[in-house]
Amino acid sequence: MTASNKLNISSIKAAKPEKKPYRLSDGKGLFLLVNPNGSKWWRFHYRFDGKQKTLSMGVFPEIGLANAREKVEEARKLLANGVNPSTERKEKINLSKNNFKAVALNWIDLKSVKWTESHTKEVTRTLELNIFPYIGNEPIHTISTQKIISVLKQVESRGSLEMLKKLRQRCNGIFVYAKVLGIIESNPVEGIEMVLKSHVRKNFNNIKLQELPELIQAMKTIAMDLPTKVGLWTALYTLQRTSEIRYATWDEFNFDDKLWAIPAHRMKMKRDHIVPLPAQAIDLLLELKELTGDFPFVFTTMKRPYNKPFSENAMLFALYRMGFRGRMTVHGFRHLGSTTLNENGFDSRYIEKQLSHEDRNKVRGAYNKAEYLSERTQMMQWWADYLDKEKEKFKAAL
Repeated sequence: MTASNKLNISSIKAAKPEKKPYRLSDGKGLFLLVNPNGSKWWRFHYRFDGKQKTLSMGVFPEIGLANAREKVEEARKLLANGVNPSTERKEKINLSKNNFKAVALNWIDLKSVKWTESHTKEVTRTLELNIFPYIGNEPIHTISTQKIISVLKQVESRGSLEMLKKLRQRCNGIFVYAKVLGIIESNPVEGIEMVLKSHVRKNFNNIKLQELPELIQAMKTIAMDLPTKVGLWTALYTLQRTSEIRYATWDEFNFDDKLWAIPAHRMKMKRDHIVPLPAQAIDLLLELKELTGDFPFVFTTMKRPYNKPFSENAMLFALYRMGFRGRMTVHGFRHLGSTTLNENGFDSRYIEKQLSHEDRNKVRGAYNKAEYLSERTQMMQWWADYLDKEKEKFKAAL
C-alpha cells in the first residue's frame, strides 16, 4: 500500500452507517461514501476545467478496493491527456455499448444512493431474472414498445401481476433516464399499462374484532422463544411493521421518556418515526433486555450467531402455530388497531401518524411535521389497556 492509500479491507468492512453519509478517504481523490442505509459507494473527486467534479466508481463489495484504485488510475490517465472521465463514460454509454443492461445498471447506481441495500439488490435481481436475458444486450435506442410488451407478457402469463407492475415501473425509470441523457428520443414503456393486466392488491389477513380475545390468549400461552414473543406483543402494542421490529436496536429505545425512535433509513417512507411506548410494552422490552441486551439487535435469533435478527417469518410462523394460519398476519395487527382506534373516536391524524402513513395530500403532508406525541401517547396507552381488557374477556368466557 502506497503512502497515499489509506484504506484496507478491514477498515472498509468495519465502517458502520451513521445518521448522515460520511467519507473514508483513500487518497488520489478516491473515497468511500458510507450511507445511512449501510451501502458503501466508491467516489472519485477530481478537477476539470477548473471545476470540482465527482465520478461514481461503483459499490463495495461488488467493486473491491483494488478494482476501485485501478478505475481511479484509468481516470487519472484520461485527465492527464485532457479528457474528462465523466464525458468519456457517457460517450461509451452513447456508443455501441449503450445496451439496455449497461444503461439499467447506471440507473441503479444513481438511484441506489436513496435506496436501502436490500432494495437495491432486489431491483437488480428482478431485472437480471426477467428482463436482461431478453433485451439486456440490445442497444437501448432500438428497443420498441412491442418488444417490451412481449417481454412483460411472459411475466403476466405466469400470473405474477405484482412483479409485472414492478418491472414495468423499473423499465420506465430506465428509459426515462436514457431519454434525459439523450440516448433515446422517446420512451417505449409509456402507456403500455393499458395492454397489461393490473395487480389488485389483496388485504392482509386479519381477524374480526370479536376474535381478538382468542388471539391475545394464544399469544399469552403458546410456547415460543422470548424474542419472538416480545416481538409479537411489540407489534400489537405499537402497530409497527415486521421489518421495523426485526431490525430494532437497543439504542433506539428511551425507556425514561417512553419512546422508540426509528431512524429514517429503516422506515418504508424514509423519514424518522417516533413511537410512544405504552407501559405494557416497556415491561416486556425490559424483560427481553435481560436476555438480548448485549446483542446488536433487540429481537435477535436465539441460534448462533447472535448478531442477526430473528427471521422475517418468525412472528408469522408463531401465529401459524397458534392456529391463525390464513386468519391473521403480523401486518394484520395494524389493520386491527387502526379499525379499533377509528371506531373508538380517535383522531385519524394520530392513527395515521402512528402507522407512519404518508399523507395523501402532498402539500399538507409536506408541511405537517407534527408528531402528535402527547395525543398518540394517550391513544396507544388506551390501546394497550384495551387489549388487556380483551384478555380478561376470554378468561371470563371459560
